[in-house]
Amino acid sequence: MKISALNINRKRFILSLYLFFFFTINLPALSSNPVYYTPSQDYHIVKKGETLYSVSNKYSLPIERIKLFNNLRSDRIFVGQKIYLYPKPAGKHEFVTVRKIPKTGYHLVRQKESIHRIAKMYDLSVFDILDFNNLNSFSLKPGMKLWLISRETKTVTQESKEITEPVRIDTEIEKEIKKPEPKIIHKKKDLFIPANGTVTSEFGIRNGRPHKGIDIAGNVGDPIYAALSGKVAYVGIQRGYGNVVILEHENYIMTVYAHNETNLVRLGEAVKRGQPIATLGNTGSTTGPHLHFEYRIKGKAINPREVLPSL
Repeated sequence: MKISALNINRKRFILSLYLFFFFTINLPALSSNPVYYTPSQDYHIVKKGETLYSVSNKYSLPIERIKLFNNLRSDRIFVGQKIYLYPKPAGKHEFVTVRKIPKTGYHLVRQKESIHRIAKMYDLSVFDILDFNNLNSFSLKPGMKLWLISRETKTVTQESKEITEPVRIDTEIEKEIKKPEPKIIHKKKDLFIPANGTVTSEFGIRNGRPHKGIDIAGNVGDPIYAALSGKVAYVGIQRGYGNVVILEHENYIMTVYAHNETNLVRLGEAVKRGQPIATLGNTGSTTGPHLHFEYRIKGKAINPREVLPSL
């Protein structure tokens, strides 16, 4: 009996020792994340009456860190805005060598290549790639053919002679676009007006060039809202457009928000209709602070007034 009791006590001691070391080593990994990171909630949705100061107090997170994590230039926040409580994950630095556009006029997509990377390779903008190929998504597949020149004409070499002929797009996305589908129309109530202000430039030809959206003038720092629920397909800087956010939505729809003062969302994040996603600014080529807003269906920009007649 004494031996048996001794063995039981010894086993309990060993088990207690094991559990002590297990939790001592693993508890920080289980319960401790990067400083100021809340494991159960990595962001805060701003409610009516809240300020940056009250959010700071709620999470014991210094205001300057909140501003740093969220790319904020002022203490101003908006109802419905997503406030991140941890720093943006460091992106992979890619060194891209700029090269000439091939004589074929297109690029064959390789594994893990993105529209942004391909655009940088040929000193183009993301919008060039979207427009030349009528892309309705930022998702690319290996082997896909992306045109790097206008879809109207292309130069090809045949028997050492250069001739011009109509472009024939045979990408997988173009084939998908050609499938007959019902026309997609959103009623006024379906969309959220992206910014409060005055329309100063309409959709159509402007100064001899196509203007693929409408410009809404406003005050620097005013909120820009997502017109529809969707996903952040691109967030960054583009030549001429300044700070840009591009959202992908259901039914092959994209919305574009450009010339922003700051972008408030992160790549790949889900956003809700009416959520503040940026602040109005005058970055890029502008004559004053405004939002350039585009509405694209299956890769083609349409007049936003067709879906937002009250603008």
